Amino acid sequence: MKKWNRKTGNFAEDTAVRALEEEGYVVLERNFRNRFGEIDIIAQDGDILVFVEVKAKIGPDFGLPEEMVGRGKLQKIRNMATIYMKGRVVACRIDVVAIVLNENNEVQRLTHHENVY
Repeated sequence: MKKWNRKTGNFAEDTAVRALEEEGYVVLERNFRNRFGEIDIIAQDGDILVFVEVKAKIGPDFGLPEEMVGRGKLQKIRNMATIYMKGRVVACRIDVVAIVLNENNEVQRLTHHENVY
């Protein structure tokens, strides 16, 4: 099994950005960091601010990538989103883009789950 590395992670995030843009999203920021952690992608979907977690894995073994996003991770994203919005009142949601890659970093499956939290 091929080892996961930052290059593979960047490829997955780039793939997610392209998929979101094809759906009409405007990507505002990538890899937003604060004391709670990192939000992979912040995008605009019409009037809605969307905080996107990208999860990718190589191969179908051991479950789906979206299953790796638990309640704790979603709470961390919510906390980071609150800081990002700086008190602004704006419609927002959290999405997950789940990607399964093969050994050659080719996308086998990409699923965009909207409003997961």
